[in-house]
Amino acid sequence: MDETRVLQGNNVGWNTGTNEEVVARHDWEGRETLAVTVVSATAQLTEMGVSELPPLSEAIDPDSLNQLFAPLARAPAASESGEHGPGGSARGYVQFRYATCDVTVWADGTVMVRAA
Repeated sequence: MDETRVLQGNNVGWNTGTNEEVVARHDWEGRETLAVTVVSATAQLTEMGVSELPPLSEAIDPDSLNQLFAPLARAPAASESGEHGPGGSARGYVQFRYATCDVTVWADGTVMVRAA
């Protein structure tokens, strides 16, 4: 990952060096919800304004998404390796399609949005 990109409404984010995906880290201690991080990352990838995107609720229930991993984010990680997947600190993920993008959200707050 080479170029740091600050997502609007999110003080932490990065670009993987391609225009095919955006990866962001949700700040569990911040004021914004996980749903806002997903929409912001999607807007960045699609080069659309947040208000131009369809409501996130057309793809997934935003409240459920916010609640799904919040308790895990407060718990100590099983592994500090920083890797996603079994045994990694992410402890699970959910995938869905939103605004013609494939979105993956890991329990550690990593949000990956890829062009579909």
